[in-house]
Amino acid sequence: MTRLTRTARSTAIFVALAAVSGCSTGPRPTAEAIRRESNARATVEGVVHDEGRRPVAGIEVIGLPRDRDVSWSPRVSTDAEGRFRLVLVAPGDYGFLLSWKGVVVATEKPEDPSRLRIRLVPGEARGGLELTWLRAEWEATLGASGQAVPAAD
Repeated sequence: MTRLTRTARSTAIFVALAAVSGCSTGPRPTAEAIRRESNARATVEGVVHDEGRRPVAGIEVIGLPRDRDVSWSPRVSTDAEGRFRLVLVAPGDYGFLLSWKGVVVATEKPEDPSRLRIRLVPGEARGGLELTWLRAEWEATLGASGQAVPAAD
């Protein structure tokens, strides 16, 4: 098996996520997923900042379901202070993806929001979530394409 460098792994994950996002139809929901849809939603509020702790505006935050019985919820954009508020199906375990102009880059770094795992219950309101946007990883992955990445405020 070929060993990938850190940048190559990021790129491989980026390519895989880009391919998945192009699907026209998702899998058929399970009976449990349909049942969970009738539950009270959970809300998650927080901020996206860069590694220098500066807020990042205009990035989309996506709840990443961790089990097959949780459907995807609408994504939201961060405001000028990097704040966001997601409404998610519960109960469920989630990580988070960050998207800029439709592009998602996930890495193996432990501070990557896609590595986070939180458990939400119906009706729960969770605040204070801090997600780190790994700008250097995005630049390394997208640099060759010439696509601009957002500036931190």
